[in-house]
Amino acid sequence: MRFSENRTIAFIVLAACVLGSVFGLGGAGLARERNKVLSVYDRGTDASMSTRHSMDAYLDSAAESAQLMVSEAQLHMDASPVIDNVDALSQTVATATDTNARYEAYSSLKTAVDKLYNAMYEAAKGDAFTNFKVAYDDFWGYDDMIRHDDYSKLAAGYNVLISGIPGSIVAGLTGQSALNTFGG
Repeated sequence: MRFSENRTIAFIVLAACVLGSVFGLGGAGLARERNKVLSVYDRGTDASMSTRHSMDAYLDSAAESAQLMVSEAQLHMDASPVIDNVDALSQTVATATDTNARYEAYSSLKTAVDKLYNAMYEAAKGDAFTNFKVAYDDFWGYDDMIRHDDYSKLAAGYNVLISGIPGSIVAGLTGQSALNTFGG
């Protein structure tokens, strides 16, 4: 019997080729797609600009605005757990490297910023509140940019890609998990 006429061996070779293609090439394809999405998270879609317009930069800027609010509140209010909470959360948003950790801290920061706004509104009037309000408005401006950034759509597309078959199997075998879309 010749090797080319043996159906069992042909079936085994075919199955090996299919599995190798799906899992080997598919895993590499998913990894490339994930890296593209994470590149948009870090650098944005237009890296030629002198200012970074990316999810990472918007989160950093929102954290800076929250820190400015903390500075203003410390000048015009007594020590408060609300101030400490905004301070801690904004530092976590600015320094965390994991996107999920940044998202969790940022989600909590939005609520804490509103509580600080209410406390500051009661404590400070006039120019003191005006300076705080500028930082508060900047924070929510960055929030708008975060919600409308291209990263969210790309991350959602990647999550759809790894949610079906064989994507979920390949992603599980290669250790790739869903990306956080930051509410987008």
